[in-house]
Amino acid sequence: MKFVLVHSPLVGPTTWRWVADTLSTAGHETIVPDLRAVAASGQPDAVISTTAAMVPQEWGSAVIVGHSGAGSIIPSIAAALGRRTARMVFVDTGLPPCEGRVTPGADFLEQLRALAVDGDLPKWSTWWGDGVMESLVPARHQPIELEAEMVEVPLAYFETAFRVPAGWCDTAASFLLLSESNRADAERARTLGWPTIERIGNHLDIVNHPEAIAGTIIELAS
Repeated sequence: MKFVLVHSPLVGPTTWRWVADTLSTAGHETIVPDLRAVAASGQPDAVISTTAAMVPQEWGSAVIVGHSGAGSIIPSIAAALGRRTARMVFVDTGLPPCEGRVTPGADFLEQLRALAVDGDLPKWSTWWGDGVMESLVPARHQPIELEAEMVEVPLAYFETAFRVPAGWCDTAASFLLLSESNRADAERARTLGWPTIERIGNHLDIVNHPEAIAGTIIELAS
């Protein structure tokens, strides 16, 4: 299979690095678009078009996998790729509505506005206080690598509304739940008839347990 692993605009591609390595070792073609620079533009449409443009033209179809803050945009990425999308896999993330318009900030806009300084959000790792990153990613070196990639994303990115693709909820998709904070989205995925797997641990287990997460993604993509 061919996988496009989409990271949240609040972090960098290293969040997917170990899962990508595992998928590649298993014989699957895998790319992790680096979206940090385009996320700093504050324009969701630019992130969507940039991601779609990074998918190799020679790929017949691809599985689009989005983690965390990428959930709102992966239906639009899939729509931009058209028939080149085999399936979407949502990993511990919010789901956009089936129709109408969505903002990447969704139900968290007021909290995000309270965090913003001069129109920019501080690095995601600073939102939760001292020691939280270390609890999310216990390995000694990995939190440092993740934090080094985080950018101060404009609040405008999360306030900008865009229209979701028509009928996207009826396309092939699945959901992997890693933390209780996204349980409502997992339940919604079930009501849509999507394959849904629970592997409760913490939100950044794509870093902590890449072999298990990669195996589950392969299962859901199949």
